[in-house]
Amino acid sequence: MKTIAVLDYFLNKNFNVTDVPDDVEIKHWDKIAYFLEEKWTQKESIGTAIWYPIELDRKVPFSRKLTADECLEFAKQQDFALKLFPMFKKKFKANFQWSKPVTARYNPITDQLYFYFFSEERYVFGDFVKELRSELGKNIFLFQVWARDMMRIDPNAAVYSVGTDCWMAIACQWYWPLPSVEVENIAMQWLDWRDIERLKWRCGKLKCSLLYELEIYMKESKEFPERGSTVVCPWWEQKGIVSSYNIITKEVVIKTEEGGVLRVPLSLLKWAKEKVKA
Repeated sequence: MKTIAVLDYFLNKNFNVTDVPDDVEIKHWDKIAYFLEEKWTQKESIGTAIWYPIELDRKVPFSRKLTADECLEFAKQQDFALKLFPMFKKKFKANFQWSKPVTARYNPITDQLYFYFFSEERYVFGDFVKELRSELGKNIFLFQVWARDMMRIDPNAAVYSVGTDCWMAIACQWYWPLPSVEVENIAMQWLDWRDIERLKWRCGKLKCSLLYELEIYMKESKEFPERGSTVVCPWWEQKGIVSSYNIITKEVVIKTEEGGVLRVPLSLLKWAKEKVKA
């Protein structure tokens, strides 16, 4: 038996599907059915297989791999959901003005329509869901997604990157769990002085690519004195304040008590520190 990572097509969450028979060949982007526990009952869902492993606590048992014919039928059913989306979008915006309807999907196993929307507010749907369910004759689930998820599931998102230098197809629409980029992460890389709007992408969040070298900065910065700390300049025993440092050039920028600015190699600072100790 083996374990396959998937991105659930309806919940937009990653799961590790366990107990997949070794003789069942699973390739990247294959569709897999598995069992999810929902309110103490087992329901089948469908996810897209990912070729690389992911460390997750969420594990679900394998049901089956969809055949080629089932995948074609599955694609047709998603077209059916997308045809209903304009009607949903119009009604939803009329009732919830500050929302952004994103897309629609259909789960044929549970005969359930999923309508996705983005909003920073919480809503009470009540009568709206009842009316929509009565009109469509289907089970309805309204799914609120956040900014990064909105870019991943939006069927029009791929065209947003045209004419830009951002690899959005990789950064925003990959199947890996979407990261959370914090302001502290850009401060660690000395990018907090830049126009922060230039560090954001279409979702309005800081670009995922800002995490690319973060681990290196976290490791290397331990060798440098903290910004704002007092150090002794190496050529004369004069104190200065650390303004910044560069992990690539191994230099530390120091502001002296007289107001001067020095760029000092880290190795000399370490030497001066050892000299003071001695």
